[in-house]
Amino acid sequence: GTAPSQNAINVVVTGASSSGSSYSIFTSQLPAISNQRDNTIGIVVGTRFRSSANGSVTAIRFYKGAGNTGTHIGQLWSSSGTLLAEAMITNETSSGWQQVNLPSPVSITAGTNYIVSYHSSQGYYSTTGDFFANTIVNGPLTAPADISGTHNGLYKYSTVPVFPNETYGKENYFVDVVFSTGTVTDITAPVVTAVS
Repeated sequence: GTAPSQNAINVVVTGASSSGSSYSIFTSQLPAISNQRDNTIGIVVGTRFRSSANGSVTAIRFYKGAGNTGTHIGQLWSSSGTLLAEAMITNETSSGWQQVNLPSPVSITAGTNYIVSYHSSQGYYSTTGDFFANTIVNGPLTAPADISGTHNGLYKYSTVPVFPNETYGKENYFVDVVFSTGTVTDITAPVVTAVS
């Protein structure tokens, strides 16, 4: 429309909205060992997963044991190691499942493998050994079994967040996503690109 004489234009941006159902891989499952530490340099732990339906990853979750101190950064990767999204995990509780919303939902394609991970700056993580001897399915989400060529329960020792590509003992490190089968509105904040 026409701007008022003061040359002011009001812009209203609505919040996120979604329709459909939300899923996670491990829901409220608990690890056998809630607080493990192999080193002091930091570690990235993650889960390989795919969906049987197109949709969006809206958040990253991980299980935290009491004593898992330091900073935690959640990341979503393609299976080849391209970083798709990341978020600093804040407002954590002392233990239990933690969750951070991604800055913008990430669309994923049915039948395509992705990796969700988080970096633990102090090297702490939660685990259950031999968990990925079998495939885990919850709704449209699948975390495939750890087999040659398609490992699961991924990790990498590192002082900074990196792509996890190593595996040991078919362990599950309880890193998860929130996946929506509905349409999720883009919530990326607008920015000024030009002024005239």
